[in-house]
Amino acid sequence: MSNDPFAPTNLGCLELKNRFVRSATWDGMGFSDGSFSPAQIKLYKKLSSGGCGLLTTGYIAVNPQGRRNLEQNLLGNHKQQQSFSKVVEVAKAHDTRILAQLVHCGGLAQTEVSKLPLVAPSAAVHPLFEEVPQALTKKEIETIINDFGETAARAREAGCDGVQIHAAHGYLLSQFLSPFANQRTDDYGGSPENRARIVIDCYKKIREYVGSDFTISIKINGSDYLEDGLECQESLSVARELAKLGLDGVEVSGGTQVSIPLTPVPQAIKAGENELPFAAEIFAFSEALEIPVAAVGGIRSLETIDNLLSRGVSLISLCRPLIHEPDLVKQWQAGREEPATCTSCNRCFIPALKGKGIKCLQKK
Repeated sequence: MSNDPFAPTNLGCLELKNRFVRSATWDGMGFSDGSFSPAQIKLYKKLSSGGCGLLTTGYIAVNPQGRRNLEQNLLGNHKQQQSFSKVVEVAKAHDTRILAQLVHCGGLAQTEVSKLPLVAPSAAVHPLFEEVPQALTKKEIETIINDFGETAARAREAGCDGVQIHAAHGYLLSQFLSPFANQRTDDYGGSPENRARIVIDCYKKIREYVGSDFTISIKINGSDYLEDGLECQESLSVARELAKLGLDGVEVSGGTQVSIPLTPVPQAIKAGENELPFAAEIFAFSEALEIPVAAVGGIRSLETIDNLLSRGVSLISLCRPLIHEPDLVKQWQAGREEPATCTSCNRCFIPALKGKGIKCLQKK
């Protein structure tokens, strides 16, 4: 494999113009009814022109009960699907591909948003949860699995190139994988195989709905970085099983909101000093798997990118640097050598949490 980050590559049946991915980023711009807004269309138009070969949407809830905030998108009806098709259209305008990231937030959902009970693998106290959730019944689990499949089918109908299953960061599928959050004693709990069952079943159901000519990837924690949480070898075994079934790629992330300092959005990243906090897990995946592995988290320099590609990583995922500099990849391709200037202050989430959309507050 070429170490040139601007060389074309493949992800499943998708041909990508380069190895750069805009990693899924909640933008806080969706309408309260779940549909995509003109502001989001404008955002994806800008991202498409910025140089990445692949864009991944912010997390789309597979049903209303799995929503975390009012600005989180859905694909459950015609209006939502039609609005998403407009996002897809502008996203693909510059020979760019787009994946829809699918999620159920589980115990991290907000009942004031959904007006429905909070659900999780187990009715247990967890530092991530604001209240003790209801344990999902087997029938409810089967319904959620089908929701993943149906939502993927709607994404395909809207023109999307593929989907990414969100099984990281402490959301529902991540909760099932975690020995700490999952205290079930049935087919969905206990052994590593049982805790992974819902993830495997979601993949199978999506594939059943969309067929073989549609890209499916997964975002998974290499580690939860929590006592009794998911660890690398268990996570890797899940990825291996999915690869056997036909999964097209895996993005390796890490942590949860309470695994400080190794959270999904680590702070104070400095180029050449403390980039790539999830490196050990990323390299464990890239060395063990034959499917494409994407690295994400604290990537700021071309030197780090070269190191990743030389060690078998296939794709380079960026999030916050593209909030600060949406055309960063295009600049690098034009000859810029300086690293991304994002300082990982995470203040970009402040306006989004106030309903004003994600925005870099460093920029004048």
